[in-house]
Amino acid sequence: MRLGKLSPDERQTAVLLLIAAAFNGFVQSFGQTQDIIARKALLATEWQILIITLIWPVSNFLSIWMGRFLERSCNKSRYILLAGLFGRLSLLWALWMVGIHQYLLLLLLLYSANSLIIPAQNSIFQRNIDVSRRAKVYGYTQSLGMLISIVVTFIAGRLLDSKESSYRLILAATGIAGFIHCFFLSRVKIAPLPDCNKEEKLPWKTVLLDPIRRTFRLLKENPAFASFERSFSIYGMGFIMMTPVIPLYLVDVLKLNYTTNFLSKGILSQMGMLLLSPLIGKLHDRMHPLSFISVSFATLMVFPLLVIVSAAFAGNQVIATTLIFVAYLIFGLAMTGINIAWNMSSIFFAGKDDAAMYQSVHVTLTGIRGLVAPFLGLGLMRLFGYQAVFLVAAGFLLSAALISRRDYRRLRVRST
Repeated sequence: MRLGKLSPDERQTAVLLLIAAAFNGFVQSFGQTQDIIARKALLATEWQILIITLIWPVSNFLSIWMGRFLERSCNKSRYILLAGLFGRLSLLWALWMVGIHQYLLLLLLLYSANSLIIPAQNSIFQRNIDVSRRAKVYGYTQSLGMLISIVVTFIAGRLLDSKESSYRLILAATGIAGFIHCFFLSRVKIAPLPDCNKEEKLPWKTVLLDPIRRTFRLLKENPAFASFERSFSIYGMGFIMMTPVIPLYLVDVLKLNYTTNFLSKGILSQMGMLLLSPLIGKLHDRMHPLSFISVSFATLMVFPLLVIVSAAFAGNQVIATTLIFVAYLIFGLAMTGINIAWNMSSIFFAGKDDAAMYQSVHVTLTGIRGLVAPFLGLGLMRLFGYQAVFLVAAGFLLSAALISRRDYRRLRVRST
């Protein structure tokens, strides 16, 4: 990234975001491997893996209230620090942790903090980075974060294969790095919106109901944003229904060890973000979000299809593992685009409004689908086997791609 082409304020923001992203790489690494650790080290049952899958969407429900709160706040920095303290530094408790239940509690704290951190980060990009290079700058931060994540994931896999109890140290290190990430985010100076009013106190009824009313109003008044959210919800059903099933498949069916699991799920799956985030971010800046996600969803559809093929070679670990490696490389390519759209597209639809609320609506809606999809995945697995899960997931992803393309064409016709 050529910092010289940025304005002084943009340059200062970009540097702080890059430093923050480097430390967030630890959190991203843990997010890719948390279910493998639960299954192998803590002997999590199927329903406990399901709970791990549900923690993220349940935590996301807080986001519309966090977003509305940030939208009204004149000083977002202090709240980013509080999120880092309670949602990241709390992972230090892992040094004394015993059993899966405390592990689940730490995950709940970790992901609850995201409901504030993600909208706050969107406000930083919207307010401090020009629209013509916003997603590209985000792409560079993602690439750096992925580089750190890949290195940390490799080291973590080797540590766990040599000493399984080292997962406690991995969690503690994740917590410290996650707090440092929040610290550098909080150092970014964001100009407050004219209508922020930190002194105004609202009745509790207004505090609770206003974000819900605002959510419905945004979706009604911005049909393009509503179309975007519909497509993301359909994609999310396919993506999230695979989440509780994948660790069971990799550990129980293919019998992969920590190093191989982490290589596929934690390293190869992130190579796309490492190498292609700036380029794909630049494409996102030039394309309409609906057109962009259509291509990303269609690419991701290849992942579950390859997993289905790998099941046919479960008795030959070399071939099956190779297919899983290829599947995760394609997964990484698709998720690079989806990740950029997930984090940046809300700013496009927000226009001149504060993007924090739009992103909060987006995050909360992901929580709704996330409460249903994991049950669908495990239910299909028990009734019809692993292959049925991945086949239905591919169907959801194909539907999301086609609907996004159709909605984009309709919007383009209306605008001409």
